[in-house]
Amino acid sequence: MSQIGKTPDEKFLIKLFEIAISRGDPFAVIPIHKVAEKAGQKESEVKNITKLLAQANFIKKVGEKEVRLTEHGKRFVENEL
Repeated sequence: MSQIGKTPDEKFLIKLFEIAISRGDPFAVIPIHKVAEKAGQKESEVKNITKLLAQANFIKKVGEKEVRLTEHGKRFVENEL
């Protein structure tokens, strides 16, 4: 799938969804660094992205280093794909 024209936030959400689906659960808890690596983003950049996505209810932070999609985030990604 082409990531051209996607914002860093969208790229992060899509990669989070893809990793979670590969584990068999769209709401799986995934380490932030793994999503950042797959999305080609720096971990320092992702810190702000995760903060904003959590505030917008697209993701739920699990501790300091892991995240999972919310139902709202899952619907958004499904519409993007």
